[in-house]
Amino acid sequence: METRTNRQQKSLETKNKLIDAALRTFSRKGFKESTTKDIAKEAGVTDGLIYHYFQSKEDLLWAIFEKYTLLDSLEETVSRLDSNQPLQHNLTIYFQSLFRSLDESQDLIVMCFGEAQRNDDIRRKIQEIIGRGAELLVTFLEPKVRIGRRELSIAVRNLQTAMVFHFLTVDRFMEGGKARQEYIEISVRQLLKIIAE
Repeated sequence: METRTNRQQKSLETKNKLIDAALRTFSRKGFKESTTKDIAKEAGVTDGLIYHYFQSKEDLLWAIFEKYTLLDSLEETVSRLDSNQPLQHNLTIYFQSLFRSLDESQDLIVMCFGEAQRNDDIRRKIQEIIGRGAELLVTFLEPKVRIGRRELSIAVRNLQTAMVFHFLTVDRFMEGGKARQEYIEISVRQLLKIIAE
């Protein structure tokens, strides 16, 4: 039984190694231009091994989304927000967490937004993830604000989308956290003006 457990662990490690290699390859070359040979080379394995774990390059793509979802960390952050603290404090914590998650998943974010230009399925998946992330925060905020759920949802989704875009185009190229923190603080104040009226 112990041998089987070790074998299962090794299998999981190999699968994760392939997913990570696919993410780096897709991020660098694009999904369409990447081949299973490219992924295998990146992972340091034979390309036939990929088909032991995945039926296709597309299966690898969806495995990347499953492994690197940002929603888990955002869900955890929302669960730790303190209702007794001011909204500004909680929103700042939430958006700091969002940026940390973006930092940790930079290859995924770059790949997704590059591929979203060419792949409707990826574009829909990104919209779904942003929407679900926004709904986590909306559910927390709704009892504390005066505007309706629909307006709140649109405001949160718009800000979250803007922050991801800001990360992609500006933030990830900057050094130091002072500019990021200032961006978060200004964005939070603007959101509060909209939702607290």
